[in-house]
Amino acid sequence: MVGWEFTRTRRWILYIVAAVVFAAICGFLSHWQYDRGQQATRYNTRVAANFDATPVTLDSVLPTLDSYDAHDIWKPVTVTGEYLASDQLFVRTRPCGDDTGFEVLTPLRLDSGRIFIVDRGCIDAGSDPQRPKAEPKPPAGTVSLVARIEPGESTKGSTPAIKNQIESIDLAQIKQRLGDGAVYTGAYGLLDTQTPASATALTTVISGAPTVGTVIHWSYMVQWVLIAMIGFAGLWYGMRTEFRRINADHPEERERARKRRQRAAKKKFTDAEVEDELLDGFIPLSRWGIEGKVAIAPPGPRPRASIDASAPESNERPARRSGPDVIVIQPSEQAPQAPDSTD
Repeated sequence: MVGWEFTRTRRWILYIVAAVVFAAICGFLSHWQYDRGQQATRYNTRVAANFDATPVTLDSVLPTLDSYDAHDIWKPVTVTGEYLASDQLFVRTRPCGDDTGFEVLTPLRLDSGRIFIVDRGCIDAGSDPQRPKAEPKPPAGTVSLVARIEPGESTKGSTPAIKNQIESIDLAQIKQRLGDGAVYTGAYGLLDTQTPASATALTTVISGAPTVGTVIHWSYMVQWVLIAMIGFAGLWYGMRTEFRRINADHPEERERARKRRQRAAKKKFTDAEVEDELLDGFIPLSRWGIEGKVAIAPPGPRPRASIDASAPESNERPARRSGPDVIVIQPSEQAPQAPDSTD
């Protein structure tokens, strides 16, 4: 085979197909990250708009007990009712400021008789990490508050042994604990403001509009494109190496190889070349793209031939050699002089 005919062999066809399939997979993953980035951007835009929106009535956002629309996340609603202090619950192992504590969930019975779960804030753990340092009571009587809508959480772990604690804000589980069928199970409220205020201030769970990162998705999108390009670059490198190997004896390829060596000669000596010079005493001229077995010896005096004392003296000059085996290049600002072959 000559030229690029090897690319039509079964082995190289499989390599090319594998590279195309690999690039297609990378393209799919890149587009997937693009979609996730778009979703994150839309989410952040929606949250920012809802967080600063004017509060609306609870019934306009949650018309039924199990209803919830993701577009209403963090939207503020106005609620009026009476806290059920005896049914208050504590959610374990939640972030609370710079520490881990408990979120305080207090059911609020509305004038309609329905029960809306309100997350009033969080409190640190006490000396016993399994219990909050206090159990703050909500204000008695009728309260008016503004809360932000949040969807209920999925079940997490087993039910704690402590009666008034739960592992997650699982509204269906809370409904079973309360034993009341009129509990909102689609969403709960994260307290923003309240009148009258509680006697014990709680740490705010969230103080600003939460956002999700988008840069990481754009970064992954670009990375998958680059990985696909690397795959094609590896295929091209393999094809080029095989082409040079197969066509090494072709005159045109030999000339291209010589020019590549000449270009490489303009670069600084590699550590391997320096080591070879120290061990062998010379650097092959092929390093500069010069064909043949001639080499450059390191600068310095040439070794003298050994003298045999037992040999008779002779005035005859040694026969002239046809040519030097070694070319010595002396470091000098002037042009080097050719060595005398009779020395």
